[in-house]
Amino acid sequence: MGQTIGIVGLGRVGIPAARNYIKKGYEVYGYARRREVIQEFLALGGKHVNSPAEVAQAASTLIVLVLNDAQVIDVVTSETGLLAGCRPGHTIIDMSTINRANLEWVAQQCAAKQVKFVDCPFTGGPARVPTGSLTLIAAASCELIEEVRPVLEIIGKIVHVGDKPGLGQAVKHCNQLLVGSTHAAVMEVITLARRLNLDVKQVCQIIGSGIGGSDYFRLLSESVLDGNPSPGGLGQMCKDMSIVVNTGRDVKAPLYVATAAYYYFLGAQALKMENMEGADLIRVVDRISNPDTA
Repeated sequence: MGQTIGIVGLGRVGIPAARNYIKKGYEVYGYARRREVIQEFLALGGKHVNSPAEVAQAASTLIVLVLNDAQVIDVVTSETGLLAGCRPGHTIIDMSTINRANLEWVAQQCAAKQVKFVDCPFTGGPARVPTGSLTLIAAASCELIEEVRPVLEIIGKIVHVGDKPGLGQAVKHCNQLLVGSTHAAVMEVITLARRLNLDVKQVCQIIGSGIGGSDYFRLLSESVLDGNPSPGGLGQMCKDMSIVVNTGRDVKAPLYVATAAYYYFLGAQALKMENMEGADLIRVVDRISNPDTA
């Protein structure tokens, strides 16, 4: 039997990650709740089990790719969580973006069970998973990083940011400040170009090719204007911008730009848009800009 790996969270990143591992000859055990996701995972050749604990019983290296703080805490520490099925020497790699204090608490629970823990959020988006080109922001001891390197480099390139769990999250929060602010700015650029009766596609092509352009600007503007798949989900961005603002508050950094951008995402939450695509934030901006037609 070949190498095994466990994945909890078979969403936008978890499914393509599982596909990469299966192609590399890994036996992949996974757990998800949604029926359609389970069926897709099984069709890839994955082995679905009934709880995170069962994933941990089947594999000693475990990747967590769920959405938010509550989900990470649940899938790792609940009665049916990963730790319930782990043995000393198992490794949990948390790739979710969550609040730093909660990440550190989860790492402490793992240490108490003699389970190794890697804080490893990432940037790059689902489109980079198939090419193994995510940027993996890893915080753990040098020795542990080398242990998990063969696994992680199947989906991305490791940047080691320190030994202490929580440092990976701290770096990711800085990253999401720029991503979320850019996300909101793209919506405002499109809105302004429309109000000026310009060719909006041309405006975005010019901006995207200039000094202010970025991969994210190009991907997101094309998603809004052409209906291309969004770089990420709106619920994820709502959650991430809340974390950024919380982190700024914790260290008494005002973060005026990020806080202003956050209010667009808060508006999306108020409109119950968390399950929509990232490009759908334009609907919030439209509603604010044109209240009489909302």
